[in-house]
Amino acid sequence: KLRTVILAKEKTNIEKLLEKKKFSWIQYGVSIVSDEWTDIQMRPLINFIVCSLDGSIFLKCVDASGEYKDVKYLKRLFIEVIKEVGEDNVVQIITDNAPVCQ
Repeated sequence: KLRTVILAKEKTNIEKLLEKKKFSWIQYGVSIVSDEWTDIQMRPLINFIVCSLDGSIFLKCVDASGEYKDVKYLKRLFIEVIKEVGEDNVVQIITDNAPVCQ
């Protein structure tokens, strides 16, 4: 039941919450924050969080296993996130201090 009914209900609740937050994104803009880390299984993961005056919300996590994490790869990921958020809504992008970003 947890994997079916409860999970589906929670997904619907989160999507409704996200829709409410998107109104403030249009009005005030957002910051996209990314952070790269390694999980317990040694997979390189990149988190994307959207921050606005209405609060912060986790947008997605990308498993970067098997990817060469250079500027081109990160650019592609950021373009996807910007499109998802709405390019007119993005005020700034904040990343960790990874050597590839310098």
